[in-house]
Amino acid sequence: MNQWSIQRKRIILAIVVFTLIILIGVPGFFIFYRAPTCNDLKQNGDETGIDCGGSCQLLCTAQSLPLIQTGDPRVLDLGQGIYEIVAIIENSNVTAEILHARYTMKLFEESSSVPIRIIESETFVPNSGTFVVLEGPIDMRERRPVRATLEWHPDSLVWQKNTQVIKEVVARNVLLTKEDTQPRISAMLVNDSLNPVSNIELTVLVSGEDGNLIAASKTFVEKLDGGGSSPITFNWSEPLKVKEDICGYPVDVALVIDRSGSMTFLGANPPQPLTDVKSAARYFTDQLEGNTLYSLVSFANEATKPIDATLDAGLETIKRAVNNISIVTTSLQNTNLGAGILAAREELNSVRHRQKADKAIVLLTDGVPNLPIKSGVVTYPETYAIDSAELARKDGISIYTIGLGKDVNRNLLRMLATTTAETYFAPSTEELDSIYDQIAIKICRKNPAVIDIYMRILPNKSFLK
Repeated sequence: MNQWSIQRKRIILAIVVFTLIILIGVPGFFIFYRAPTCNDLKQNGDETGIDCGGSCQLLCTAQSLPLIQTGDPRVLDLGQGIYEIVAIIENSNVTAEILHARYTMKLFEESSSVPIRIIESETFVPNSGTFVVLEGPIDMRERRPVRATLEWHPDSLVWQKNTQVIKEVVARNVLLTKEDTQPRISAMLVNDSLNPVSNIELTVLVSGEDGNLIAASKTFVEKLDGGGSSPITFNWSEPLKVKEDICGYPVDVALVIDRSGSMTFLGANPPQPLTDVKSAARYFTDQLEGNTLYSLVSFANEATKPIDATLDAGLETIKRAVNNISIVTTSLQNTNLGAGILAAREELNSVRHRQKADKAIVLLTDGVPNLPIKSGVVTYPETYAIDSAELARKDGISIYTIGLGKDVNRNLLRMLATTTAETYFAPSTEELDSIYDQIAIKICRKNPAVIDIYMRILPNKSFLK
């Protein structure tokens, strides 16, 4: 067989084989070939792990940062055997979230390593930021948990990508009121973006100046339109349990005492109720221990000039000055509330005031102001007192008012005080010690100092707990 014949047969065979590959191989490839996917239990395509990483929705565990817990979970005693457990968690993964992160929470009594309650639950972990895990209310009956732990179930920490970070929704004008009765925090939730945001869960934590957690609460906003706002509130039925610390930080106090002629209406020798008032004032100076300075202003037609005792006088001098308050008998002694307030304001704004100290006026009167007089203006004594108090409040001075007896102008004293909660009424001098106790606690206790509102944008309402 010549060389040309052999070569021709080879060409024909190659054509046949190529044709068979085209006719059988290509259809077979499309029949049996499976493109790499993110759920084929194989590491293929651009994946960096089995069905994770690359263009897959799931993030490989090796690529994720661990959840960070801020201290141990806090145990809040709500009273009557009811508790809440609060854990603050940080997710440092900017573009990854967990839909159903399971955890075990254990509650322990003091000096015990055996849990008295085990809670199994799950939560949504949002991408990027800090969120709160809040369990409760929990009825523990006679048991008294004092500490708690939280452990994540590693197999449930399935990270998936979410690159959407919502920063335009913020809480503004946060205000705490009625912390001594039925506490309420109000705020305005504002969406500064143009897009609506739905399923907003908000958790508020209230801490004292010492950093200890006092209270927690949650609320939910179903939808907030772009550019819109919505009022939000958090409520508690019991007063916040604030640790009292008398006096843990500096306070400059001005005692302002009425020495008008009416302070002898119960007797002239000794003058009553003035004698009992002075005794109660001395008692008050003993309640404010610690870093507290006092001054003393007494008033009738005018405030004393110079005042009875300045801030640098010292406690014993203040007490002697209180003892020395007397009623002038050579002329009619009226009531000039405004003069007493202005003299106290001047002393609290003087060089003797400590720069980092709070300022407070504690004013006691048994009558209705009738000085100073302005021609044609019958209510000028009241207006003068109100204006004087307003000047003091603008200087950051808290004002507490005490009305002694039945002849005081209750509405006026409420207007002079910082708030109506700082106004007290004593039908007789027997109630004064108790009132001064309450004022001492309000002046010097550690009030709630930090209010933090944490926000989660939930995938849908089914994630609410």
